[in-house]
Amino acid sequence: MSRFRSQITEVINRNTVISLALAQGFNAYLPVYDGGVDFILYRERDGEIRKVQLKGRWMIDKKYIGRDIWMAFPISGQWYLMPHDQMVSMGEAEGITKTLSWTDGGAYSKPKPSATTIEACRAYRFSPIEDIAREASEGVPETD
Repeated sequence: MSRFRSQITEVINRNTVISLALAQGFNAYLPVYDGGVDFILYRERDGEIRKVQLKGRWMIDKKYIGRDIWMAFPISGQWYLMPHDQMVSMGEAEGITKTLSWTDGGAYSKPKPSATTIEACRAYRFSPIEDIAREASEGVPETD
């Protein structure tokens, strides 16, 4: 089982984010080829499309700049879905884009984001999955 742990974790995280997005009226589509998009969220009522890259933490990467990618990531058990390029702008303001990790490696992640980062991401936080699951279960009719 430990051999497949990271794959299992990714599937669980993907299903969690998709469940949260379903509660906001989105449907999810899986690309045949992963060219930087793990899944696509589409909401028919307003035509909203979000190309999603799933991560295990707050992260920016040069390869996603200008591609209208949304990053899905957890912070302290809460899930967020945020435009990547806006995250890069946050990083610029914080000086992250001057670090060796960004300039030489092309990416930067925050395993434990600061309170300032968490506050800046707040508008993109999903409702807790427990709330969504409870609401969904309350709407299911009982069977014998």
